[in-house]
Amino acid sequence: MKPTMATMRMCLKESSYFGIVNLARTYLIKLFGTLFMLMIWRMIAPDGVEAGGMTYQQLATFTLMTGILSPMLDVRTPVSSWLHEGTLLSLYQRPMGVMTQLVSMTLGRWGTHLVFFSLPLYLLMPALGGSRLPASPWFLPSLCLAVTQGFLVDFLFACLIVRAANLSWQIESLRRALTGLLTGAVIPFSLLPWGIGQALELSPMGTLAGATLSLYIGSGDAARLLPAQAFWTAVLLPLSLYLFHKSTERMMSYGG
Repeated sequence: MKPTMATMRMCLKESSYFGIVNLARTYLIKLFGTLFMLMIWRMIAPDGVEAGGMTYQQLATFTLMTGILSPMLDVRTPVSSWLHEGTLLSLYQRPMGVMTQLVSMTLGRWGTHLVFFSLPLYLLMPALGGSRLPASPWFLPSLCLAVTQGFLVDFLFACLIVRAANLSWQIESLRRALTGLLTGAVIPFSLLPWGIGQALELSPMGTLAGATLSLYIGSGDAARLLPAQAFWTAVLLPLSLYLFHKSTERMMSYGG
């Protein structure tokens, strides 16, 4: 535990190396994107009007929580970029497991986002039309499962990069497209037509973000979503560990 905590502290400090101006610029861009989505929801579902069975408060809460929890609902370890740069190879020379190091580094990097963006936005939620309290007590267990599953999915994408001989940018573009479309982090599944959302919310991508957010705003069924999250976590855990271990023999990078 001590090496893990030390790695987290190191990465927390590292994430602020570029100064407060760079951090402010990054989070202002995210804030503008969040406010833009709130404007869209205000036009689609004014106060007292429902859209897809959801009120404006639910839609606003959904968008605000997406921003607040964004690093947890779309887990990105540095493994993909480090495969390209050659940095990942140095992790094998340290007295910690590679996957443990990657998880610790990622958790440490979340600190600046949570302090400088998530906390202020959470405090402003009532003024922006959202609700600070989750509608379901199952939100926290769902979030824990979503974070665990997010790490496993990230490692599987890293394995795909290794198998594709380091086509990291192409796979990253594919991943961003799939993340925006299939995880339910941008548009709530309940707004999708023809029952598409009900199918997607039980998929391995849909349970990454959509399940947790729908439980927070009260539009999801915990008895349906939590077993799906637990199932995919149980399936992806041994699969990601096995494939990552097998991919070690194929790793190559421009760094050496």
